[in-house]
Amino acid sequence: MLNSASEVKDESRPLVIVGAGGHGQEVLWVAARMSLESSHERWNVLGFVDDRPSLRGCMVEGLPVLGSMQEFLFAHAGRPLFFHCAVGNNHQRQKLAAVMLSEGYQPATIIDPMSVVSPRATIGAGAYVAPRVYIGPLAKIGRFALINVASSIGHHCVMGDYTQACPGARVNGHCVVENLAFLGSNSVVHPGKRVGENATVAASSFVVRDVKPNTLVVGVPARMLHHTPDFENEADFDDAPPPEPAPSTVE
Repeated sequence: MLNSASEVKDESRPLVIVGAGGHGQEVLWVAARMSLESSHERWNVLGFVDDRPSLRGCMVEGLPVLGSMQEFLFAHAGRPLFFHCAVGNNHQRQKLAAVMLSEGYQPATIIDPMSVVSPRATIGAGAYVAPRVYIGPLAKIGRFALINVASSIGHHCVMGDYTQACPGARVNGHCVVENLAFLGSNSVVHPGKRVGENATVAASSFVVRDVKPNTLVVGVPARMLHHTPDFENEADFDDAPPPEPAPSTVE
């Protein structure tokens, strides 16, 4: 147990959250929950980075929006910080993470204390594991993957880099979900099936055969709706939160 707020601050790592929308606020909450557990990393969240002009100079959940990506990089160049990309769109998350990594910032892996993660599973750098998630033995979660509330990733599964499992998604044993693929809420992937790179499985769909890359599949059983090489999977841009007045200066 921690004895004081100062003890938390002294042992915590400085963290900025890229994206101040709904998912960013969830990440803030989970980071705070992690900081209360001795077995998890402790984070000192400094604020948010967000390009939306409507958030300039605002506070979100009591923390400042530190500016756009460009403004943040200019103001904090060379400062040792951790970051977490809290952006639902897989392609946007990939682009933003690449910028932060190129500037030398370290990715923060955020894992809720109420998730159940096998000690034999592997969680990639920068990934997000929400409350009530199950990740089975020998499962592999890729870099900057987003595993959302109450979803499950079975034994020996592979979730590639920048993938996303929305709330309630079920990925059964020995499945492979390739980079940038998107699994909608309450979708199910049959054991041993493969979801191709940048594919989207629509909400509540049941995958019973392999899904080709760059396709959208829908239904029970899931059938291909269209195939577009340039298709970017389902966007999840959060509405901007109601702005809060910002202090005159941000330290």
